[in-house]
Amino acid sequence: MFAGWKELLDDTEPMDTSDSSWWWFYQAECGIWHRIEDDPVNPISSSELEMLYLRNPNRIIIFSTAGSNFRIDFHGYMKTNVKTGQVQKIKRSLFTERAARCKCADLAPSVPTYWEHMDPNLPFKAFNLNWQTSEYNKVENYVKEFGLLKKPLRCIYRIQNIDLWELYCRKKKQLMRIKGTSDINEEWLFHGTGKNNVHNICLYNFNCRISKKLRKHGHILGKGTYFAKHAAYADKYSTAQNQYNTTQIMFLARVIVGNYTEGRPDLVKPDALAYISHNRGSSTEAKLVHNYKL
Repeated sequence: MFAGWKELLDDTEPMDTSDSSWWWFYQAECGIWHRIEDDPVNPISSSELEMLYLRNPNRIIIFSTAGSNFRIDFHGYMKTNVKTGQVQKIKRSLFTERAARCKCADLAPSVPTYWEHMDPNLPFKAFNLNWQTSEYNKVENYVKEFGLLKKPLRCIYRIQNIDLWELYCRKKKQLMRIKGTSDINEEWLFHGTGKNNVHNICLYNFNCRISKKLRKHGHILGKGTYFAKHAAYADKYSTAQNQYNTTQIMFLARVIVGNYTEGRPDLVKPDALAYISHNRGSSTEAKLVHNYKL
């Protein structure tokens, strides 16, 4: 049974049911429909979803798993990550559709379904989001509500780089295999920078090997790329183009978050023995996890 679920609408009388078994599916980023049970992180089963759905097909429920909160809207057939705003379509069917399903792990990483068509010969492309779209509104709300940024947003671009996306997906699977887990923590984090760095970041990703001489803000916690939990903090490192154009640039990146250790200026790569055990529950870890800005 799943933990911490609650209903956001009042109960109604249960719908009339039959002896047929209904299955619930979610649409993965690869575009393939998978049974709810096929997601190893999902603590809720088709039978449990069906029970709640039959009681009220207009219900909205919220449940917690793997450190995230999810909202399921039966009426809209949507599953939403409350923290990141990521939306997955869901559906119910009388057929298990096992013959039609595939395992994403056996496929080359597919791009997200909301990406737009682009010339495959281009290394990357930046799509200016329409301010009236739900994607724009979700990013804007995340920047303001979770990122605590008070400044107005002039525009939002979605950066599509197929090569970097595939590398990210494969690295994610590799880390899950190394850690022996079916899930790994991902967060949306902010990175402030200047206009001169935008092209290289979009093309090659964030460069952790830039020397201290080239990195304007040094290495207070170690040598690498810095991301901020809040956009208001990353804003300090986002430089205006010139005195006449005060537009600043900031990246909102999907980042795989691993173990924690205390940083120092000369740190190049964290020592495996220095990692703080997540099972220890130490006061040092609590301070790092709950009070971090970078």
